[in-house]
Amino acid sequence: MRGQEGEFRELLGAAGLDGGVVEGLLIFLGLLGRWGRVCDLTASLPAHDLVRDHVLESLAGVPWVPAGVVVDVGSGAGFPAIPILLARRDVHGVLVEPRARRWAFLKEVVRELGLDAEVRRGRVEGLGLAGGGGAPGGGLGQGGVGGRRGRFGGGRREAALVGGAAGPGRPAGGLERCGNLPPA
Repeated sequence: MRGQEGEFRELLGAAGLDGGVVEGLLIFLGLLGRWGRVCDLTASLPAHDLVRDHVLESLAGVPWVPAGVVVDVGSGAGFPAIPILLARRDVHGVLVEPRARRWAFLKEVVRELGLDAEVRRGRVEGLGLAGGGGAPGGGLGQGGVGGRRGRFGGGRREAALVGGAAGPGRPAGGLERCGNLPPA
C-alpha cells in the first residue's frame, strides 16, 4: 500500500477534493489494502480504477445527501458510506453488515477515522427499520434501498439510504431520501 499511497494522493488531489477528505480517504484506502488481503473486501484493482470506480463514484451523490443520517445497507468494504461520511461530517452513519469480517473491518475504519457512525452486525430486517416499500410489510428490501420512507426506532430525523443492489423499486447505485430516524 505504501507504493500506492502517492498514486492515491495524486488521483484524489486531481479530483479537487478537500485536503482533510483526501487525508481521511488515504487512511481508509490503507486500511482497505491491509484488511482486503485477509478479508476479500474488494477485487484487486489498480489505484486509478479503485479511486474512479469506488471512491469518486461514492462521492458523486454527496451534494444530495441531506443533513441527518445515512444508512448503508450491506456496507461490505465501506462504499459508499465511508467516503460520504468523510466528506459530510454533519451526517451520522449507520452501516449495516451481516458478515463478521467485514463488520470488524468497518468498526476499525470508523474508529480509526473518528467518524460519527455506528456499525451494526446483522441484516436490515432485524433492525426495526419500518416504512414504505421494498419488502412485504412495507420495510426495506434485503440488500438494498427499499421504500421511499422509513423510520428507525421511535424518534424522528431525516435520513438517506445508500448502497445495495438495484432491483424492483430500488435505483442502481441508489441514494434515496428516506423517512425519519431517531436522534443519535
